[in-house]
Amino acid sequence: MKLNKYLLGGLAGLLLVPAAQADFTINITGSTAFRAAAYTGILSLYDAGVNVNAGSLNANGDLVTVANPQAPLAPSSASIYNGQNYMTFSGTMPAFGSQIVTINCQWSGSVEGIRDLTQGNNLSLLSTPVSQTTAYTNAPVTGVADFTFTDVFQSTTTYKTPTLLKATVGVIPFALVKSAGAPANLTNITHQQTRTLFAAGVVPLSYLTGDMSNGGDTNKVACLIGRYAGSGTRFAIFADTGYGALKNSINYKHSTTADAGSPAYTQVTPDPNEGYTSGSNIRTDLGFSTAKALGTDGATYVTGYAIGTLGVKDAFSVAGNSAGALNLTYDGQAYSTNAVQNGQYTMWSYQHFMWKSGLNANLTTFKNNVVATIPNNLGTGTGASGIPLSAMTVERFVDGGPIGTKY
Repeated sequence: MKLNKYLLGGLAGLLLVPAAQADFTINITGSTAFRAAAYTGILSLYDAGVNVNAGSLNANGDLVTVANPQAPLAPSSASIYNGQNYMTFSGTMPAFGSQIVTINCQWSGSVEGIRDLTQGNNLSLLSTPVSQTTAYTNAPVTGVADFTFTDVFQSTTTYKTPTLLKATVGVIPFALVKSAGAPANLTNITHQQTRTLFAAGVVPLSYLTGDMSNGGDTNKVACLIGRYAGSGTRFAIFADTGYGALKNSINYKHSTTADAGSPAYTQVTPDPNEGYTSGSNIRTDLGFSTAKALGTDGATYVTGYAIGTLGVKDAFSVAGNSAGALNLTYDGQAYSTNAVQNGQYTMWSYQHFMWKSGLNANLTTFKNNVVATIPNNLGTGTGASGIPLSAMTVERFVDGGPIGTKY
């Protein structure tokens, strides 16, 4: 009997030893305009030695990784990675001890992120390494989103159920940017003029510049290089201008084969909602100085330029726009951090981090850490991905809504 008591006591003691915590994976989707801040914030949660990789789709639609000379460790320069549409991190975090935490990101757009989170849709993701010493491959995997970053309120979209929980982690400003070859007298656009541009896709340049002189802007056009219908950038800008977040838009893209092989801005057909899924593509198109575009008749190429819709971090990355020389003033107001903070510049929205109710303990801890770290990783100056809420003196309660003093 004594032996049995000792055995039972020993077994009871073993039962009190905590089991090793299992490794786990988190999938995040959403805003492309906010991905640089998300990259930096997520990376800051890891211990040294974290695996990092990023990738994008090639011309054939295949998911390929960025060459990573530091693989499988974190890259020494974030600039190559934080603009990609796919990212994967794997390593340990102080918050989780020895557990390996793998985070897969697919940045598809704010509205699409809300859709995929509410509907439980599968995401295409980069492969993950099998250990801390193995590099990544190009073999894609799939998974369902646990979180999404989004530039818009859920109520702005058509994906209203189930109601998502959220934390607001910053303010993201946007800008309308002209192409590198656009004339110097194209400096401003009003919210009324944007509505015409969004609806038609192309307007006479004189409509924006007022130059009706002989040899002026009467035989020239400006066309829209815009985002597709799943983009939060598109929703936020359309809402702020009063055009309507859910309305259709005609978009153009730069083509190297338009007009008998001459590069030009050409209308996207036949779908008026088709635009770019990423701001990086718009950024590239605006860097072309080719002064040609498909005109207002939809058939003839004329002297033309482009205007693109971008988050400010992408805007200042357009070739030739490091000092904001290509940014258009909006209703006469130039973009600046101070102008956003104090309410003079209105083309901005909140950046939300969203999730479904019922998170488990690991996801709850991770969510709390992300919400706490993002405001410290928004950057400064023209390289900033956003503005901390604590720096704002104004606020709004719906996308594109009135702006008032924050109390």
